[in-house]
Amino acid sequence: MSRVRLHLGSGDKHWPLWVNVDAHGEPDVVSDCKKLPFDTDYADEIQAIHFIEHIARMSVDNMLMDWHRVLKRGGKLVVELPCLNKMAQHIVDGNKNIRMTTLGIFGDPRDKKPGMMHQWAWTKEELSETMRNVGFKDVTVLEPVFHHAVRDMRIEAIKP
Repeated sequence: MSRVRLHLGSGDKHWPLWVNVDAHGEPDVVSDCKKLPFDTDYADEIQAIHFIEHIARMSVDNMLMDWHRVLKRGGKLVVELPCLNKMAQHIVDGNKNIRMTTLGIFGDPRDKKPGMMHQWAWTKEELSETMRNVGFKDVTVLEPVFHHAVRDMRIEAIKP
């Protein structure tokens, strides 16, 4: 039996052997990633890389509950995004590189694609707690695999 893996907010980054999902472009499934068109207990893994920061804070709990619904028992959620803890430390330390500070917080205003500005800057503690509150377990903060380790975070969690 093959594993079902969802790549949410895929944009123009098509991952082979994954179901790429986005509201724009040419993904495998065109959908708003806040409310997925999949059955309950459908997927073994969900990854959302640099996606959550583009969603309004008041919508994230419901979105995470829907992702929890779609995951099978024992399924894994992986998210990567800018880490406010790290960006704030860069600012305090006097780092003038806006890619490590303000662009990570607000997004890049030069990017004219819809929805590309950031809606919330997450601390590792706030996002971990939010994930636990919607039912995820074994929530672990790790170094990111994609983008900038000095700015970003990776959080992995399991649906019990």
